[in-house]
Amino acid sequence: MIFDFYGYYIRDVHLVTFTSDFGLSDPYVGEVKGVILAIAPEARIIDVTHDIEPGNLLQASFALSGSFRYFTEGTLHLVIVDPGVGTGRDIVAVRTPRFTFVGPDNGVLWEAVQRDGPGEIFMLDTERLYAELQRRHSDNTVVRHILKNGTSATFHGRDLFAPLTAYLCAGHPLGAVADPREELVKLMLPVPVKTEQSVAGRVIYTDRFGNLVTNIPRDLINHNDEVFIKVKNELALVGRMSHTYAEVHQGEPLALIGSRNTLEIAVNRGSACEYYDASNGDEILILKGKRGQ
Repeated sequence: MIFDFYGYYIRDVHLVTFTSDFGLSDPYVGEVKGVILAIAPEARIIDVTHDIEPGNLLQASFALSGSFRYFTEGTLHLVIVDPGVGTGRDIVAVRTPRFTFVGPDNGVLWEAVQRDGPGEIFMLDTERLYAELQRRHSDNTVVRHILKNGTSATFHGRDLFAPLTAYLCAGHPLGAVADPREELVKLMLPVPVKTEQSVAGRVIYTDRFGNLVTNIPRDLINHNDEVFIKVKNELALVGRMSHTYAEVHQGEPLALIGSRNTLEIAVNRGSACEYYDASNGDEILILKGKRGQ
């Protein structure tokens, strides 16, 4: 562990994960990566997803908090889901015991940081970042282009998040461009409500297969429970718990524990989202069955 003269440790970062709501039909993802690699060519960038619903902070928080542990210690996790871009919201970097998280301070980082924390939080100073880029990378044509054009009010991902990420990947001191702060904006994932007879939760993520991922963890469910989904005020029975998709016929719905160790509703070889006309936020109800049935 190496300390800079500000007293904050520097961690060598070579692996960057990138999560955003940019999609892949526009040049935004490519431009962010281009800036990072222009300043820190040794970095390796892994796309977690760019299909977060536009501005959906809960979905982004869920994706990040469920995936960050599958990357080696020292990884920097960059998240750009930023409906407040151009406003007074802060840009933060958080050092936890094993990782660095970079993103807007709108709650999107909070759940993951809590799971890996405690974290040291730093708030970016844009002027100091640009001054450091000028001092350290004045011969870099991409840096010169960014400094000449300034910060776009609508694309901080390219003009601020990417340079900050690259600056950290290059091993430069965080304390030179950011100030410590005490807290992050909190955004808690919804918590299921449990009674003796039932568990009530919600769909919080829909994957590309149309699987409805819920916030109900494995330990609140047993195989005799009956699972219902409520869509447009109508309650539909999904059925009892299954272990695999193949336990029902093709085109039939089922409930099972997914890779996030939470309840998912799926359709074998189909889309539960289309089958139920469901969306994120829809209610899930579990009625407890008797053990041994």
